[in-house]
Parts: sequence; C-alpha cells; structure tokens
Amino acid sequence: MAKVKLVNINKIYPNGVQAVHDFNLEINDKEFIVFVGPSGCGKTTTLRMIAGLEEISNGMLFIDDQLCNDIPAKERHIAMVFQSYALYPHMNVFNNMAFGLKMRKVPVPKLDKDGNEIYNIDKKSIFKYEKQLNLFKNQLEIAECNNPESIEEIKRSIQATDEKIEYYKNTPVKVYNYVRRAKEEIEDRVFKAAEILELQDYLDRKPDALSGGQRQRVALGRAIVRNAKGFLMDEPLSNLDAKLRVQMRTEIIKLHQQMDAITIYVTHDQTEAMTMATRVVVMKDGFIQQIGTPKEIYMHPVNKFVAGFIGAPAMNFFDAQLVDNTLRFDNEVITLNENQIQALKNCKSTEVTVGIRPEHIIVSNDENGSYTISISETLGSELLIHFNINKDKSLCAKIITDDELKAGQKISISFNKSYIHVFDKETEKAYF
Repeated sequence: MAKVKLVNINKIYPNGVQAVHDFNLEINDKEFIVFVGPSGCGKTTTLRMIAGLEEISNGMLFIDDQLCNDIPAKERHIAMVFQSYALYPHMNVFNNMAFGLKMRKVPVPKLDKDGNEIYNIDKKSIFKYEKQLNLFKNQLEIAECNNPESIEEIKRSIQATDEKIEYYKNTPVKVYNYVRRAKEEIEDRVFKAAEILELQDYLDRKPDALSGGQRQRVALGRAIVRNAKGFLMDEPLSNLDAKLRVQMRTEIIKLHQQMDAITIYVTHDQTEAMTMATRVVVMKDGFIQQIGTPKEIYMHPVNKFVAGFIGAPAMNFFDAQLVDNTLRFDNEVITLNENQIQALKNCKSTEVTVGIRPEHIIVSNDENGSYTISISETLGSELLIHFNINKDKSLCAKIITDDELKAGQKISISFNKSYIHVFDKETEKAYF
C-alpha cells in the first residue's frame, strides 16, 4: 500500500522566482496521476520535489504518512524514470537494470538487545527547522517595517515550520542499519522485470544495439527492480516517434496495472494525460488549475485555460451577448436551457466568452449558408472544417461525413447546446 500527500508545497528559488504555489494533492494507492500543462508550469519541479531531487521551500510531503521533506531521495522508496533514457552505454541491459540495486544498500531496522526495533526522535531535523523558524521570525520583523505586503506569506511560512517542528518532536522515527543486497536477489529482480517488459532476449546487449522503445523499456525496468512504492515519470515518451509513443503508452498502462504502486507522470501532451490517467492535474504558472478524472476535465473545465488546453483540436472561443436567456453572436442565436440559465444568474455582464469543442459544431452543406469554408483538412473518416464567423474570428468543426466539403463551399452551422461552455470575460472562470 502506498499513499502520497502534498500539503501547501511551494518552491522558491534563491533569485526569488516561485515555480510552485501552494500545491495540495492526495494520491491514493494504485492511482495513475498525470501532471499536465505547458512548459514552465512547475510540473517537473513538483515531481522532483516528490522524488527528493529538489528541496521543498515550504509545505509538507508525506509518503505513507511519514514526513519526507528531510528524507534523502535514495530512502524514499520512489523510482524515477527520466525524459532521457540515462543508460550507461558501456553496460549491457542486465547491468543497467541491476546497477541501482548493486549501489543502493538495503535499510534494515536496528534492534535493541531484546530484539525490538529502535525508534528515536529526529533531533537533526528539529534543529534544522528551529534554525529556519528563527530566520522567518527575523524576516517578519523586517517586513513589519519595510515590506508589509509580504507579512502574510511569512506568517504562513512560520506556521508551516512550527508544524514540522511539532511533527518531529512527537513522531519518533525508525533507526536503520544499511547492508548490501545478495547477488541472488538482484538477479531474481532483474529477470522478473525483464519478463514483464519482454526484454529477456536483450539482457546481453548494449544500449546502442537497442531501438528507442527498447531503451525506454530498459529505463522502466531499472525502476521496476526497486520494488518501489511509487513510480515517477518525467516525460518518458517525448524522445520517441509518434507510432512508438502510442505503443509505449499502452505498455506503461499495462505495467502500472501489474505493479502494486502509484504512478505520477509528467507530460505537456494532453493526449497522454487523457488516455493514461485515473486523475489529471492541470497546471499553469506554478498553480493547480483543476484536478479531476479525464472525463471531468474534458466535459467540465473550471476555466478558459483548462478548456483550451485539453482537447485536440482545441476548443473554439468567441465573444457573445447574453440577451433574454439567449447567447447572440454574428447572426446566430442560442437559446439556453433552464440549468444554463440558473448557472448564469450571478453573471453581472452581458458580455461573455462562449466555448464549443469542434466535435459539437454541426455542419451542413448549404449553398445558401451564411458561412464559407476557408480550410478543409481530411483526417481519414473525419474532416476538420475551418470557417470565419466574422472578419477576425475563425472556428473549427470536426465532423464525420462522406461528403466532400472543400474550401470555398457554403455551409450552415448549428451548435449542440448541451455542450456549450460559458466563461466570464474578466476572470475566465466557467459558469458552465
């Protein structure tokens, strides 16, 4: 059983740049969590803080109810798969997979003379946070005179540090000795991982004799052999071609189902997020925008950013007027249903932003239609139809049809109003 809990996690670099803001998330056993968002949104930084490769500036990280802020990466029982394969070119597949096991000693609980496990108060961590607490208190005194806008943030830091001190004072930790693993254990783990990943025939090969997909499987195998509580994956498929990415997505999902552990996966590819996750965490500028199942994120985005980021092709947006329980734009009028009217009762402006996904626009070939196709893209059985609703705004519709709709043809459109989204123009929050 494994569980990871992040409580008000922040990452602030020495230059003052804050990469992650008040990140809160509880990950339950066997969940497949995907962090998704544009480059620079803080998803990899958050992953590295969980792994212990990046120091947490503020907040608390728990793994199986143990505070892990000060636990070294090698003792967190978390395995990480990086974007690059990071394989040793001079080692064969077996030794690449076994290397971590050979180097990493096994923690064995230290026993007293009666054979009982020894627990001690972690005085080192208490000292560290007491020192940090004094620094925050000094900062608070300075801020009260020179920088009042930072007072609340410093007070939160003081409170968080106090909580950590109390935790360590009241929670004795197990004391360990560290010993090397037996050769037989290492071989057994490597062979089992190779069987899961279908690498049995490649154990004697060097990385340069493997395909990209095989090398990525070796990187996954190196994580599997650790019998970790959780697997952290940082864009592991980004270096693969499109066909291989699809194949590896399937393999990673099957692997997750076989392992008794959580998986936390980072990507900027929303297709990976939607096809692999049990829950998706959408991030922007270091803040969590929304957490939910892929279906929840897709069908009920909480704001315009989430709506536009999730989905391919992207959601269409356009301005509309809210008039007498209808939405009006260009020559179109959309009559709202009762639930939609109720959702908009607190809307203070008649100016709103409407969102509609391409597959929810109905297109008809109509020589008397109000719109003209500007671009037609064929995607097998599907067509992407682009057309202008005014001089400055183009919409995209995704349809399944046997008709040949080409640029220059006239069309009429309608919307499946059950799937319309309306956003506040100022805050960009969704009404529905």
